[in-house]
Amino acid sequence: TTTCEALWMGIPVVTLVGKTHSSRMGLSILSTLGLTELIAYTSEQYVDICLKLANDTDYLQQLRASMRERMLASPLMDYVNFTACLEGEYRKMWETWCR
Repeated sequence: TTTCEALWMGIPVVTLVGKTHSSRMGLSILSTLGLTELIAYTSEQYVDICLKLANDTDYLQQLRASMRERMLASPLMDYVNFTACLEGEYRKMWETWCR
């Protein structure tokens, strides 16, 4: 997703949680990365988070510098485990179909 690509490049993403699947993807991704401080549940929180990022350049710099390592250490980038689980599910479906 665009969110993952931005985070991979060290760009913090602030998300405003909504009710639809697509409006909750940022919540899922940021939670997985331990970046819950970038998740807003109201418009006011969203503005406050953005202002903090804009005004606290030390925090912003630290956040940007740690972004790729956070991504690499997260389940989002664990393609080996993801592939193994997916293959296992394919096998289960195939076995069910063969019965």
